[in-house]
Amino acid sequence: MSEKTFATPIHLKLSSKRQTVIRTVWEALELLRQWPGRRGREYRAALQRCLDALDGLTSVSRASRCFAAAARESGLLLA
Repeated sequence: MSEKTFATPIHLKLSSKRQTVIRTVWEALELLRQWPGRRGREYRAALQRCLDALDGLTSVSRASRCFAAAARESGLLLA
């Protein structure tokens, strides 16, 4: 599988002591499957868009935007 890299890495704060940087669709999908935050509308959209991006059905940039929106909705996105 080829790497589908985000144009801009997404920085997240998962807990008071743990931060991570998501750089690819695959990394985003792995984190979404163990999501520590709220699994609301934005989360569901991000999960679907990341799966779609891996299958070539949507762009990597759209998956990235949806993932960042899910992180923002959950309060995990670092500014």
